Amino acid sequence: MSDQPMLTTINGSMLAEAFSADHRQEALSAGNGVARLLARRQWTERFTVQVDGQSVLIPARLHFASDRLGIADSDTAWRFARALQTRSNDGFERQRAARDVMADLQPWAVPFIVALIGEYIVEILDDIYSALTLLDAQTVAAFIVQNEAYWNTTKRRVMSYWDVYYRWRRGSRTRHSYRRDEYVGFKLIDRLEAAAIG
Repeated sequence: MSDQPMLTTINGSMLAEAFSADHRQEALSAGNGVARLLARRQWTERFTVQVDGQSVLIPARLHFASDRLGIADSDTAWRFARALQTRSNDGFERQRAARDVMADLQPWAVPFIVALIGEYIVEILDDIYSALTLLDAQTVAAFIVQNEAYWNTTKRRVMSYWDVYYRWRRGSRTRHSYRRDEYVGFKLIDRLEAAAIG
């Protein structure tokens, strides 16, 4: 997924590169706030996508020492910080952050949601599917039209994670199995591609 070198040191300016120049002030504030929460040992790659006609660099994964964000939810930078927190190494934090981002999905936040669609935690996919309004679907559709190669990679990841984790019952009482037409990842793909066509 990555098209950038591995990073072992990350600062607020680097995190701000996940957002277009139109949002530089909020992005820097959010980036600095999130950078303060990162673990000392850090490693991630970044992937490039287009948002509003500009290239942005989204971190693949961020390793946090704390989730105590020092930005008030009334601050405009808060939503940008929450988008960055969707890249957390902690799945529960990714889920909480995704819920906040989906509460008012903006075009600059779409790459973070699409990245989550290409991951394996079905509960996050369920949350995204449940929160996705018609307007949200159109916003995401505009992104996937601009980022066809990345969207195709995301679809392959959905297929792969379904096949490995959710296609067959593995003997665990907590693991569910889903037919392809039942799996929420494919439902998201179908809904978003319908919005892109329509």
